[in-house]
Amino acid sequence: MTEFGCARCSGEDALTALAFCTTRLNKTHRLVERSHFSISLRRCPECGQSFAAIFTEFVDGGEDAQYFDFVPLTTAEVSSLAKQGPRVDLAELGALGSVRRRLSSSWPTGGEKEISWRTDSLSVREGH
Repeated sequence: MTEFGCARCSGEDALTALAFCTTRLNKTHRLVERSHFSISLRRCPECGQSFAAIFTEFVDGGEDAQYFDFVPLTTAEVSSLAKQGPRVDLAELGALGSVRRRLSSSWPTGGEKEISWRTDSLSVREGH
């Protein structure tokens, strides 16, 4: 068990958790919705844990790099981010993802796809 979430949305196996989170979490707010960048707030139907779901794609004319992170959030953080709406503070969101365990799918251009739990620095920036 982790500080945030349940065995379904935050279980030890990152691949299983990613499959659950991408298909079963309920969207509660859409903050940013662009073709190469999106941020939504989602909630686990099993335990009620909230997450910021961040998708970023960098189009480079080949195998476009794609990154997807699920950052667990407290109730106060959900409220703050929801109020910011499309003007969400990307540095603030990155800071939240840098201080706690987050679920990450990383597929850099020309690289191998990696799905893992991460606790390192998260830089949130708009894709293109």
